[in-house]
Amino acid sequence: MRISRLAKRYALGLWNYAISENQERVVIEELQVATENIEQNKQFQLFLKSPIIETSKKIEISKEIFKSFTKTFQHFIILVVKHKRENILLDIFRETLKLNDEYLGTQRVEIVSAISLDEETIAKILQSTAKINSEKAIVKNTIDETLLGGYILRMEDFQVDASVKTKLFNIKKKLSEKVY
Repeated sequence: MRISRLAKRYALGLWNYAISENQERVVIEELQVATENIEQNKQFQLFLKSPIIETSKKIEISKEIFKSFTKTFQHFIILVVKHKRENILLDIFRETLKLNDEYLGTQRVEIVSAISLDEETIAKILQSTAKINSEKAIVKNTIDETLLGGYILRMEDFQVDASVKTKLFNIKKKLSEKVY
């Protein structure tokens, strides 16, 4: 995956620069805001990935969109666009946020469930998984009503599927197997 490696390189460069300038907290806050905005704006994603739009136009528009951000952040965006890597900008942001998590020792955990979970239930789920430090975990509870019940816990490359949907699927699969 060449894009991932490239995104990691740019992220590492941004992260190292932010640390050297003692701006890591500010840069991370801006990255979180920018990441959320880009994820929610499909038109901006298409704009970044479009090979038809000229680099100078992309720089001009990016300057206007990110004008309230720090100069460090603005210069980084311009650098990425000048090197024609704006199509992986969101990946770069996500990789930089991962570097920050590693630096702080935090873990991002997603718990997908059929209904919204209360804090007590989330705490029990986190305690049931040895790989998670519940004190340093940042939990995002996503709702997927098709699960019927239970949950799916995701953390980077690790996943625990304790959903009713999966259990029913596995039972159906066993019952459909022919026994000779």
